[in-house]
Amino acid sequence: MAILIPLLPLAGAALVGLIGLRGLRARSHWLVILPVAASLYLAVQLYFQVQASTQACAHGVRQMFESFTIYQWMLAGPDSWLNVSFRVDPLTCVMLLTVLIVSFLVIIYSVGYMRDHHGHAERGYERFFAFLAIFVFSMCTLVLAGNFLVLYVGWELVGLSSYLLIGFYYQRPAAAAAAKKAFLVNRIGDFGFGLGILLIYYTFGTLEYANVFRMIQAGVTVEGVPLESARVTTIALLLFCGAMGKSAQLPLHVWLPDAMEGPTPVSALIHAATMVTAGVYMVARCHIIFAASPYAMWIVATIGAATALFAATIALTQFDMKRILAYSTLSQLGYMFLALGVSAFDSAIFHLFTHAFFKALLFLGAGSVMHAMAGEIDVRRFGGLRKSMPITHATFLIGGLALAGFPFLAGFWSKDEIIHAAFESDMPWLAWVAVVTAWLTAFYTFRMIYMAFYGRERLPEGVEHAHESGAWMSLPLVILSIGAIGAGYLGVTIHRGGFAGIFEPHGAFHDFLSRNFGRPEVSHEGGGHLLMYVSSLIALWGIATAWYFYRRRPTIPMAIALVAGPVYRLLYHKYYVDEVYDRVFVRPLRKVGEICYDLDRYLINGVLWLITLVPRGIGFGLRRWQQGAMQGYALGMVVGLVVVLWWMLMTT
Repeated sequence: MAILIPLLPLAGAALVGLIGLRGLRARSHWLVILPVAASLYLAVQLYFQVQASTQACAHGVRQMFESFTIYQWMLAGPDSWLNVSFRVDPLTCVMLLTVLIVSFLVIIYSVGYMRDHHGHAERGYERFFAFLAIFVFSMCTLVLAGNFLVLYVGWELVGLSSYLLIGFYYQRPAAAAAAKKAFLVNRIGDFGFGLGILLIYYTFGTLEYANVFRMIQAGVTVEGVPLESARVTTIALLLFCGAMGKSAQLPLHVWLPDAMEGPTPVSALIHAATMVTAGVYMVARCHIIFAASPYAMWIVATIGAATALFAATIALTQFDMKRILAYSTLSQLGYMFLALGVSAFDSAIFHLFTHAFFKALLFLGAGSVMHAMAGEIDVRRFGGLRKSMPITHATFLIGGLALAGFPFLAGFWSKDEIIHAAFESDMPWLAWVAVVTAWLTAFYTFRMIYMAFYGRERLPEGVEHAHESGAWMSLPLVILSIGAIGAGYLGVTIHRGGFAGIFEPHGAFHDFLSRNFGRPEVSHEGGGHLLMYVSSLIALWGIATAWYFYRRRPTIPMAIALVAGPVYRLLYHKYYVDEVYDRVFVRPLRKVGEICYDLDRYLINGVLWLITLVPRGIGFGLRRWQQGAMQGYALGMVVGLVVVLWWMLMTT
């Protein structure tokens, strides 16, 4: 089943190329929907099998989750192979379900979104669904990887797939530039990620997860010598470089907001549960490595908290719905890394799981609004859509409440666990950053909702009336809204083993932490009643403030923007990070490129011209003897024969 899960979407992409482009065309989506649905079914079956094995292990039956080799790919030494292997355990199953559920719903939504108002498929319709299938294959390969080699292959395939999807509208310069920006920024992080994998192989002589983690727990290298803490820290930080790029953490966050140039289903797919969460999944998968380095854990938690607050402040001043949600994604990813950095690995995956539902719901809801508003997404140019788009409004409201941490919705439970874990860690100041960010999240989320859906109906120029989306788009919204309400309850009843049994708080891993690094156990079982009340009040306070500012006293935000002019401009222009990068990195590198081009064009070409001058001169001289006259050729042959005979007679 594990092998079929990624291969089925890949087969779907191949079938689109073989059949869809020639025959099905506007019905090519079935070649992707059916394989992804089959993969989702297999992932559900796999999850129940793994859960049964986990319960058997809890009752005393020995069960080890190890990687299994699919085939031996490359001989790396006399007795060592680099294998293509998969690993199936509770973490794999939860991540597979998250990826495949959201991907399946996004693909269904895309059938309606990628058509015009007359129901005709857009140009490149078949290509779009083939790219979606390749993306699902890449992400499943990354999740199922049983060693760092397969992980790296899936990692790069995800980057390639996202480049193709973000740049789908390649005719638009902004979309092409956004795709290149995402690809190049991710290359920076992936360079460090690749170095980390090389250092793992150099230190442990293997890339298999189980063997590497076993040696780290034992504190030895492949030669049997004690493992230096500096070496583990270096490996962890190099791996985290890849996570910073893929999950858009400071300072490699700049590609994510620009990725909004792709179609809205791509935004939901990339920003909700798949590509951007790959870094969170990787750090959780490698928790043994990171937990072995307190300094690396501090770096992860600090960067996560800084990104959460940084992105939330920017979202306060944006008006593009998709960009507001993009900065919200940055902020929520920061929450996840904060949880990872304070050893709350299960809470990070719990928030990843719940976030996938309500953030995909919000992006697809924004796409429904964009579809009705003829491509317009700026909330200053329309409003009052509540009555004309009731399904979109209701589902978007549910997603917004979950994102804001409204009591008893999905986001409330997972965010509460992260804040509680931060308070119990040795870095409680990070918890206060998370609390402030939670208030900001509730405020900017409902600022967007009140501006878009409430008040007097306003439509952009050229739009006569707002209309609800069709069934292909509405059905995924309804299903995701159910997940945004109930997904959190899958984690709050867990009292042992962390979220979905991914990690075992009372087992060997935490014994290893306590024994080797003096790190105490941290309980992440709901955060306590007091913190739940505080979290609820914070969410309600943020929502109420947004209501007062944008419904009762809409002049207050304008007055604040005028009074806090420099600060407002700083946030509106996203702290001028893109401008700084352009001046410090892009322009100097482009100048270096121009210098290299001139050197190649003039110096290198000039040297080559001089070198070729000799054979060209000889050729010019000999060309006078090649005039095409038979008499001249005969004379040359006679003269040559005479010279040869003369030389032979003289030498004898």
